[in-house]
Amino acid sequence: MSKFVWPAVVAGFVVGAAEFADLAAFAPAGPVLWIPPAAALLYLVLALARHRLVARQLAGVALFTAAAGAALVVDPVAGQYVVAAGWAGHAVWDWFHRDGTVIPRWIIGFCLPYDLLVAAALVYGATTIAR
Repeated sequence: MSKFVWPAVVAGFVVGAAEFADLAAFAPAGPVLWIPPAAALLYLVLALARHRLVARQLAGVALFTAAAGAALVVDPVAGQYVVAAGWAGHAVWDWFHRDGTVIPRWIIGFCLPYDLLVAAALVYGATTIAR
């Protein structure tokens, strides 16, 4: 990994860990819901600008938007699990883009740990609500 990526990875862990410190009630229409589709849309714009992997990015926008929409129409606890799956899915998405062809590597370095920690915080929150 590049020397410029490591600070982003550390920042991703720090900011993601802060999600556990601020386990507020899940807001179905809050930022935790719309950030993955917005990030996928950003990836699409960057792919268009770089003329790379446009079809894959368009599929990502559709997938993350569909997951966000599904989270809005199901039970709030189930919706929280759907959103957590979306965040974990976004981490997988980041992993497959780690070569830097669409998104700069430092963004991937930040997003991977952050996405996984947000997903974990959402699952933890959903399991404590369900009890």
